[in-house]
Amino acid sequence: MSNRVGLREFQENLSRRLAGAAARDSLSSRLAFEAGNRLWLLNLPDAGEVMPVPWLCRVPLTRRWYCGLVNVRGGLYGMVDLADFCGYGVTPRTSENAFLMCGRRHGVNVGLLAQKVVGLRNAQDFSKVEGAVPDKRWISGIVQDHDLRQYHEIDVAALLRDPAFMDIGVGESG
Repeated sequence: MSNRVGLREFQENLSRRLAGAAARDSLSSRLAFEAGNRLWLLNLPDAGEVMPVPWLCRVPLTRRWYCGLVNVRGGLYGMVDLADFCGYGVTPRTSENAFLMCGRRHGVNVGLLAQKVVGLRNAQDFSKVEGAVPDKRWISGIVQDHDLRQYHEIDVAALLRDPAFMDIGVGESG
C-alpha cells in the first residue's frame, strides 16, 4: 500500500516539476524573426500563433503599413507590416512571410507581418549590447547572439500602447 502512495506522490511531484519547467522554458524562450533587414525577438508567450500570411482584405483610408484584415478561424485580425511601420520600407511578399498573432494575449486582435521566421531562441544565448540605445520606446533592449548578430527585443504590451501603432487611419497628416 505504501508503494502506491509513494508512486502517486512521485508522479504528482514529477508532474508539478514538469509543469514548472515548461513555464520557465516558455518565459526564457524567444521567437526570432526578420523584418526590415533587422532581427527581432518576441517573448514566446507574446508571439502567439505563427502562420503563413492568410488572405488579406485591404482597408481603405489606412496607413500603408497597415496591411489590412485577415480572417483566422472566424476572428478578424489587423496585420501590421512591422518593417514599414518602423520606416524600413514595405516587406516584400514571399513564401517565407509569416503572420505573428502577437496582440491576442493582450486582448488586441492584431499581428505583425514578418519577412521570415528565424526560429526559437533561448534567452540565455544572448548578451546585452553595451551602449546600444533602442530607437523606439517599445524596444526593450538590443541583444546579440554568439555570432554577434544583433536582435531587437519587442515589448508587445508597450507596442500596443504606442499611439502611433494604434493610429492606423489616414487623416489630414497621413
